[in-house]
Amino acid sequence: VIGAGAFGTALSEVAARSPLVDKVFMYGRCEEDNAGINSFHRNPSYMSEFELSPKIVAVSLVEEALDGACMCILAIPAQAVPDWLNENGSKLKPDMLICNTAKGLYLRDNCLLSEAVFKALGRSDQPYVALSGPSFASEILRMHPTAVVVASKYLYHAVTVQRLLSSPYFRCYTSQDVIGVELGGALKNPLAIGAGLIEGSGLGINTMAAYITRSSLELQLLCKAMGGEPETISGLAGIGDLILTAFGDLSRNRACGIRLTRGETLADITRDITVEGVPTSSVAIDFANRCGLELPIFRAVNDILLGKLKIEDVHLHLMGRPLGSEKMSPPTNG
Repeated sequence: VIGAGAFGTALSEVAARSPLVDKVFMYGRCEEDNAGINSFHRNPSYMSEFELSPKIVAVSLVEEALDGACMCILAIPAQAVPDWLNENGSKLKPDMLICNTAKGLYLRDNCLLSEAVFKALGRSDQPYVALSGPSFASEILRMHPTAVVVASKYLYHAVTVQRLLSSPYFRCYTSQDVIGVELGGALKNPLAIGAGLIEGSGLGINTMAAYITRSSLELQLLCKAMGGEPETISGLAGIGDLILTAFGDLSRNRACGIRLTRGETLADITRDITVEGVPTSSVAIDFANRCGLELPIFRAVNDILLGKLKIEDVHLHLMGRPLGSEKMSPPTNG
């Protein structure tokens, strides 16, 4: 496991619970944290209240983590993944299975993370699986039943991850729709900011239910236009993760929306916390423009973040649009 943060710690524990796994090597840069994990089976900096399996061994060298491993789980921030692979890709065997847990789009190139991964590696045949779904790290470690989806071009790679990580408390479903899974995991973030705006504005469940429903439809439309399967958005990587991020108390994106309604500036909010939905919102609009899609909710959230639309005016902006069918229009060529 590459990354000893909250999610890296949680996934290391998930892997260690498997009877198919003898040992889990977790790479972390902090020597003190590594020592704490190895001596006391606790990560001093992340999720320190949880005792970890003795099968987890923390190491400070990437080579130690990868030596003899059958799978490499990437549990580092999305924007750091390509740079890490540029630096360490040569240490990965061409047949080693990569399981990427980062949810996001690569902002430098406005592309899917899988595209950035293969570009950084310099090869497109590296076994690759994207893991996504509603999965707060603390709840995984509390052994609250959690379900995720693992997607790969080749089903047998997804099945490999499924069998290694699944347990009575952590269930993996397989998919071959990498595009849909990655889009769902990334683009639910700006939509969750919108959910926070609704909550912070004191609007009721009518508004929230309509928002979540129409947001998921916009995400389905964009997914299909980008080459993914819209059905994926109806699953764990789409609506499942959107519900988690829109309603979960631990959601930074939801918190951002709420704080904006209180008059805080986006600059002040993002100085305190990382809000993935802020930069991802502009990428969503870039994708929509390239595909000729209207996507009014995505655009409204983005306009609020850019200061082009006032929060108090957004309901008139959306509710005053021309009336139409519930079924959204397909992409145009214009």
